[in-house]
Amino acid sequence: MSLVLGPIHHWMHKKIKISEAREKAIVEALKEKFGKEAEDTLAELYKKYPPAQDENKSLEELLEDKPIHSGIQGLIDDVETREAAIVAAFCKKFGEKAKEVASQAAFQHGLRCAQSALREKSLGPQNSSPGRAFELLLDNFCDGMPCDRGAQVLDENERHIVWDHSICIHGRYWDTAGAPPKAMCDIIMSWIAGFGKGINSSIAHRRQKCIAHGDDVCVSSYEMS
Repeated sequence: MSLVLGPIHHWMHKKIKISEAREKAIVEALKEKFGKEAEDTLAELYKKYPPAQDENKSLEELLEDKPIHSGIQGLIDDVETREAAIVAAFCKKFGEKAKEVASQAAFQHGLRCAQSALREKSLGPQNSSPGRAFELLLDNFCDGMPCDRGAQVLDENERHIVWDHSICIHGRYWDTAGAPPKAMCDIIMSWIAGFGKGINSSIAHRRQKCIAHGDDVCVSSYEMS
């Protein structure tokens, strides 16, 4: 693989690193809540789903001679499946409380990620509309590869933005790991809600439809409260 990768590949790597950071935030919250039992659960799980290594390596170093597209897809597969496996294991052992802990950790990580995105773009929350929040969400949330059909805007004005997904891009990872789809969707939606709130404290996230909860599409919005 050439050492000179296009900007889109590094953009994807940034989003993968954010997913890894969310996973780590969830793990730390679960460890804090469940203590030694959490450590034992993770030790067993990591035998099948090893934690991310070499987090300081560049994308070029991580992919080595792998084809770019399949290599990046492999990194997404690893983090999304491992995160789902963690949620599956803890929900099985600790029930609804584990989902609550993971959801709150995801919300707080989303909030911090949004604040970092504002600093990176030299933006202030006072000028950040729902549309700007969604724009920054797309720049930070790993929602499949660029060739996948990601979020599509349905409606936008200065007070809200509405978007949909016709397929659940994340569902296959949840199925592979045996994770409950509703719990996983709730956790991801918590992260998206935290992100919106981190962009502007007046922005609320609303999930209108959800494939994991039985609807034929996913529809969400950011709205000024």
